[in-house]
Amino acid sequence: MSTSYNFDSFQSLLSVDGNINAIIIGLITVGLITIITIMAYSFENILKTNNNTAYRIILELIEGTVLAISMFLLQHIFKALNSGDMRSWFYATAQLTILLYSLYMMKNHVIEIMNIIAPIYIFGYRAITGYNNYLLLFTLLIILLAVTIVYISRHTDLILNSEWRFVLLQTIYGGIWWIIIWPFHKFTLYYTFNMLIGFVVYMSVIRFLAKWIKDSFNNYNNLSEKVNYDELTGIRNRASFDEVSQEVFKVYSREPDVPLTIAMFDIDHFKNFNDTYGHLAGDKVLRHVAAHFEHQLFRKTTRGQLFRYGGEEFVIIFRGLTADESAKIIREIRNELINDPLDYNGQELNIRVSFGVTELQETDTSFKDFFGRVDSYLYESKDSGRNRMTVENKIIRFGKGL
Repeated sequence: MSTSYNFDSFQSLLSVDGNINAIIIGLITVGLITIITIMAYSFENILKTNNNTAYRIILELIEGTVLAISMFLLQHIFKALNSGDMRSWFYATAQLTILLYSLYMMKNHVIEIMNIIAPIYIFGYRAITGYNNYLLLFTLLIILLAVTIVYISRHTDLILNSEWRFVLLQTIYGGIWWIIIWPFHKFTLYYTFNMLIGFVVYMSVIRFLAKWIKDSFNNYNNLSEKVNYDELTGIRNRASFDEVSQEVFKVYSREPDVPLTIAMFDIDHFKNFNDTYGHLAGDKVLRHVAAHFEHQLFRKTTRGQLFRYGGEEFVIIFRGLTADESAKIIREIRNELINDPLDYNGQELNIRVSFGVTELQETDTSFKDFFGRVDSYLYESKDSGRNRMTVENKIIRFGKGL
């Protein structure tokens, strides 16, 4: 490629058409970056509650598919804008930005592999068939790029929190790519240097955008936690219960064939913990019970949702489970709680719990009817001596042990 061609190409960057195309590609890239960011944070939140290996692999494959589709769309949009001509730093920079940004955000092995094989997919065949003298250098560059990609993937947080590391890694990553590209297009050194600077600047702008999106997500999550989660125990609070309960009643009251069960439980003689050991002990008892039920519910069923109703009272909503099925799960969790006494300053605190359990009935005209019944069942358990569970008006005594 001649110097004249490169000068003409550089001049085209200053033309009206060139600027318009740059703006369009820039906006499309920002749009794709936004989609990738939202998806990455959404998947990260999903994995916080369901982090088994199979689930993680599925999400990683979905992220890889989204990256592939993004690259495909960018390629074909650019072709349409430039009458099929792909020789532009706008296109190359946009592609590299999507690849590298995905590596930072998605943090999975599929994205790593896609970053490594991208230059092989684009230039590998040409390196083997028409540029034999370049094959050794091409191979070495691919190895160096792979090392860089693995380093970025393993030290993402460190790099993003350090300005100089971020700029350095962008320069190394972009520099390797431009050296890979050079034998096939032979841009001048000056032009290549401008492209590299453009890539680093572009990535810095994208980083600023990503930070803004991340901060927005964090602010939303923090606000959501303050509104919907109990500060002491970390589980959903009364406000969240009031909202969710009305929603589930509205849905399940229209589906009489699908059961909905609610359980309410209370820590027996909770005041004694505060009076005997102090309020810090009482707080620890609440946290212990909440954490135990939350963890065991997650292990035993995905259909149970725990709320702190107030004081030492908690509520569980079981979607799609009958009262008997729910009672069986509750009893198992309760027995495990009894077998795992709370250690407080070297003393074992034996916690006992009373329950009320009821299933949604066709005669329930409002959630108030439904909840009023489970509340009365809980008090039946307490009035009959505590350490009991009342299921549909039938009192079950646990006994001194289990």
